[in-house]
Amino acid sequence: MSGIVELYYGWGYSMLVSIRKKIYSIFNKNDKLWKYESIRICLIFLCISLPWVYFSDRIVIKFACDDSMFLAISICKGCLYVVVTSFVLYLLISNLLKKVDLVEKKLNESYKELSLVNGELKAYVKKLIDSKKKLELQYDKIIKSEKKLSKSEEKNRAIIKALPDALFVVNDKGYLIDCMSNDEKYVLMSKKDFIGKNILEIFSKRMSEKLYKKMQVVLKEGILASFEYKVWICNKEHHFEIRIVKNNEKEILAISRNVTDERQNEMELKLSEGTFRNLFENSSDAIFIISDDKIVDCNLAMVKALGYDSKTFILGKDPLEFYPEKQPDGEISKEKVLKMRKNTIENGKCKFEWWYKKADGSSLPVEAMLTTIFLNGKEVFHSLWRDISDRKEMELKLEYLSYHDQLTGLYNRRFFEAELNRLDMERSLPLTIVMGDVNGLKLVNDSLGHAMGDKLLKKVAEVIKKGCRKEDIVARWGGDEFVILLPKTDAFQTEQILKRIKSIAAKEKIGAIDISISFGYETKKSRKVKIQETFKKAEDYMYKKKLFEGPNMIGKTISAIITALHEKNKREEEHSHRVSILCKDMGEALGLLEHEIKELKTVGLLHDIGKVAIEENILNKPGKLTDEEWQEIKRHPEIGYRILNTVDDMSEMADYVLAHHERWDGKGYPRGLKEKEIPLQSRIIAIADSYDAMTSERSYRSPLPEEVAIGELKLNAGTQFDPELISVFIEKVLDKLHC
Repeated sequence: MSGIVELYYGWGYSMLVSIRKKIYSIFNKNDKLWKYESIRICLIFLCISLPWVYFSDRIVIKFACDDSMFLAISICKGCLYVVVTSFVLYLLISNLLKKVDLVEKKLNESYKELSLVNGELKAYVKKLIDSKKKLELQYDKIIKSEKKLSKSEEKNRAIIKALPDALFVVNDKGYLIDCMSNDEKYVLMSKKDFIGKNILEIFSKRMSEKLYKKMQVVLKEGILASFEYKVWICNKEHHFEIRIVKNNEKEILAISRNVTDERQNEMELKLSEGTFRNLFENSSDAIFIISDDKIVDCNLAMVKALGYDSKTFILGKDPLEFYPEKQPDGEISKEKVLKMRKNTIENGKCKFEWWYKKADGSSLPVEAMLTTIFLNGKEVFHSLWRDISDRKEMELKLEYLSYHDQLTGLYNRRFFEAELNRLDMERSLPLTIVMGDVNGLKLVNDSLGHAMGDKLLKKVAEVIKKGCRKEDIVARWGGDEFVILLPKTDAFQTEQILKRIKSIAAKEKIGAIDISISFGYETKKSRKVKIQETFKKAEDYMYKKKLFEGPNMIGKTISAIITALHEKNKREEEHSHRVSILCKDMGEALGLLEHEIKELKTVGLLHDIGKVAIEENILNKPGKLTDEEWQEIKRHPEIGYRILNTVDDMSEMADYVLAHHERWDGKGYPRGLKEKEIPLQSRIIAIADSYDAMTSERSYRSPLPEEVAIGELKLNAGTQFDPELISVFIEKVLDKLHC
């Protein structure tokens, strides 16, 4: 009602405003009217004035005979002009005023009409206000009644809106007469598509028959019935749960719920549980679950890792049964596991190393992760661990290698230095440091290879260890040097230990190589003496001993190397002796000095000593050598050089051996020397070596006749061999052999 009253008042006011605007527009409409009338009056005045002036002056001139007459006529003309223009202006202004008066009358009439309408409006508005008050009273009564009537309905609507269900009202004939749903997905179609339709038109025949039977039972017995069904919508299977209740004698209420998501979740949960169980059982890591201090579940990896046949030996038991009494750190397992569990509860997880007791009683180190999970609504412990036996073994190996020499198994330099500082105390005095150096190791490495050198070092370590006491500390200092730390040992006791070591060493050999060790020692008797000084004196003493013992040992080693070569290949022994004789004869033929001939004979005997490092299968190969095998053979001059160069008085002979495969034309090996750049002795050895090689039996051919061998020497004179020396060899040495 208030809205209607306001409407009428608003209309009346707008009418008054409109009339006022019209009145004002007549008088002051942006001055357009006044401008128009003013222009019109001026134009009319101009139209009268201009012709009047133009023609009146001509007429006056025409009729005036003199100035007095002209003046009189002009005056009359001016007066007539004023009268005429005044009349015209009067007509124009009076016409304008008539228009204004007419508009004013119209405005007055409109105003009177408006006033009458306004009075009528005021009366009508008063009636409307009175009606409004009556309506408000009636409305308040209606509202109060509606509030009372709608309380139960609002509750029902709130319940319906809160429920994810569709409610259908179906009569006893199977026709759908109403539907209520808060979500269209539970109805699957609009109301107009199924209201008034029979269930046979909506559902399949099988579904409809099933639903109809349920409805009849409900109507007859008044019980609650329910069932599920599936519907394909948009190529997707939807699951619905329907509950049927009796509404009245002729109607039933069907409550339908879309349970697709629930069924999908159930399927996913089952799948997830299956996946988890599959991962749980097939995990390579051991997994078990603890509840109330009992193992309630475990996987096959745990059963296998602990050495049992099945889960029955583990399930239902206290985990403490599978722990040793103490962990490696000395802490009791029962106490330590309580700490781990407490830490897990506080932080959500706990990672640590643990030791288990296997079925056979052995220990099993693992890396474990303990967490808490919820199982059947209860917080339990979930433990996952993996076997770290290999890692622990590797750690032990690394720890061993960090303090032990990898080759010999003795303590290394790092450990020895730590022990030296530890034993540098009053209670260890007298403290003796022994330094030992293996004689001939470099020679063995160069001649027989590093593998043989390693064997020598291992044997030396074994000998020293065997000759020392249990409390003595034996270490490899580096290379061919060893060091022995003898606590509470004086010089006399040290000498006895060294004699024992040398006695053991004298009985041992590596192939044909004798074991020789030069020892030096120093004893610290006072706490004031620095241990570094004692060590330095022991080292100096060892080097002095090596200076006297080393050369003799090297000579013995070379002899042993030659013996080893000859044992490897008997043909090489015979070849070396023949070459030695040919070299001696060649020296005599050339008139060399006696010591030079003796040296030449020796170097002829040793020229192939480098072949001791060549594999026997290559030396004795019956067929043609491969490129790789030939390159290996070509190494023997260099190896021979390194062997002989270890002896001070054999350094020159080492040079001769190195060059005995050089050629006169510079195409030999290993350095490509030519002509007189090649030492004389090397040129002589080359001829003697080649001649004997041609005339003696080889694994790959029979010996050549002497004539053929001499022909080859002549053919290669000036290319492979020194031509002058070839002549001397053929004429003097070979002739001498035939005599």
